[in-house]
Amino acid sequence: MTGNELRKTLEGHLDLLKRNLAVASLEVLKTRYKKPFDELRHNISSTATAYVKQITLENIRIRADFMDEAQPLIQNTIDQSGILKQISQAAFKRQDIEEIDRLALTLKAQIHQALIPFYDKHICLYLDDECFGKPPKAPKFYNEASGCMWKNNAWIPAEVEKGVILLPAQEMPKTAA
Repeated sequence: MTGNELRKTLEGHLDLLKRNLAVASLEVLKTRYKKPFDELRHNISSTATAYVKQITLENIRIRADFMDEAQPLIQNTIDQSGILKQISQAAFKRQDIEEIDRLALTLKAQIHQALIPFYDKHICLYLDDECFGKPPKAPKFYNEASGCMWKNNAWIPAEVEKGVILLPAQEMPKTAA
C-alpha cells in the first residue's frame, strides 16, 4: 500500500473506534463486543505500524550489505525516543491522525540525525580515469553505505563504475553557504 492508502485506511479505523467509543464504554467494547473490538484494535495497530514505518524510513538509502551496521542505530533511536508509545496513545486514546503524522515526522528526523555519523564514516574518494588524466580532475565523493555520489551539493544515487578506486575520506564535503 502507498502512504496515502495506509493513511486513509488508518483514518477509517480510527473513525470507527471513535464512533464505537461514542456509543459504548470501553468496558462494554472489551467484553460484549470483544471479538470485533479486538479485530479493530489489531487493524489499528498493524496499519499504524505500517504507516509510521513508511513515513520514518522513506528516502533512507542504505545498501543491504550495510544494514547489519545501520539497523541497531535505527532501532536504538526508535526505542530511546519513546515516540511509538505516544503514537499508540494518539491512535487509541485520541484517534488523532494529525498527531500521528507529527510524531512520525519527529521520529523520522531523529533517525536521520542518528544516521549522520554512520554515513559520515562511509564516505570515500571516488578515483576514476578522469582523476589520472591530463589535466587531472579532483576526485568525487562517494558514500558506500548509501550508494550515492556527491554532485551539485546533494547526494545522488550512483553505481561504482568498473576500475574505480575508492579511498576512505577524512571529512564530509561541505555544502555551499
